[in-house]
Amino acid sequence: MKERQTVGEIGEFGLIERFAARLGTPPEGETWTGDDAAVLRSPGSTLLYTTDLLIEGIDFDMRYASGADIGWKALAVNVSDIAAMGGRPRHAVVGLGLKADCPLDSADGILDGLLAAASRWGVQLVGGDISSASALVLYVALIGVAEAKPIRRSGARPGDAICVTGVLGGAAGGLALLRGGAVVEESARRRLVARQLRPEARLEEGRRLAALGATAMIDVSDGLVADLIHLLDASDLGCDVAPEAVPVDPGLIPLRDVLDPVEAALTGGEDFELLFTLAEDTVHRARASLAELGTPITRIGATREGSRRLLGDEALGAAGEVGWDHLRTR
Repeated sequence: MKERQTVGEIGEFGLIERFAARLGTPPEGETWTGDDAAVLRSPGSTLLYTTDLLIEGIDFDMRYASGADIGWKALAVNVSDIAAMGGRPRHAVVGLGLKADCPLDSADGILDGLLAAASRWGVQLVGGDISSASALVLYVALIGVAEAKPIRRSGARPGDAICVTGVLGGAAGGLALLRGGAVVEESARRRLVARQLRPEARLEEGRRLAALGATAMIDVSDGLVADLIHLLDASDLGCDVAPEAVPVDPGLIPLRDVLDPVEAALTGGEDFELLFTLAEDTVHRARASLAELGTPITRIGATREGSRRLLGDEALGAAGEVGWDHLRTR
């Protein structure tokens, strides 16, 4: 069997040249690689700038995630942030930390995934940096534009409907399957695993919701309850939310012996659906618009002055008590 070539054998600059050759040729007046910074033309709009960091052993496991999976997810989670602002992504730079013995085809796979996701959402990769690291680290910084007023977390008003796109808990179900201990029908397994390894950003949905007057929005990355608390904190509001209204991914039903479907939908995280508020009389228009994309909308409650209630009279806790927190010991 032929021995796999490693990144250490071609070195940092050899790998940069290898990657740069796949990014394409910049338009006149722009520079993407080969200088101290990328040079980009401003689109003349309000810029949106987001970053995300994926670290081996914390955000992904090489035992079940391929290089292409990691590259796709790293860009997708950034695009999801732009989607939550109602914007459009434009350009990304990438920071990559690798062990010297990382197989070269694994590094190529990371770029494969990045480029596939970039093609999916109209993003241009324009450069980045590579370094040695004790574990695989992938950092993406993404610039987007707000074609209208950006939708912030802080704009919700008392009496707004609280809604969410799609279904929730699927990414948590996919992670449970990847870690073993459950058996489901193969097509269901593929779909749930894809929700964990190859998430979809609700980019067009975010732009349509912005155009319809969404008052606040956030992507569901840390879990529905945690992200709802983030939104309510920013808007200084309370809520009434009905857990039975939360759209649970139907693929979780066969996994009931491994994880609770409702709990996974409420706290699982990494579904990258959009949680948003808007006027009650606009919900039906939003449903009709997103139905054209094949994306359902579910109303799960309403904002209010005062307390935050879940399960009738049960109060919502703090965001750090539920959902995902990178620095919290569990």
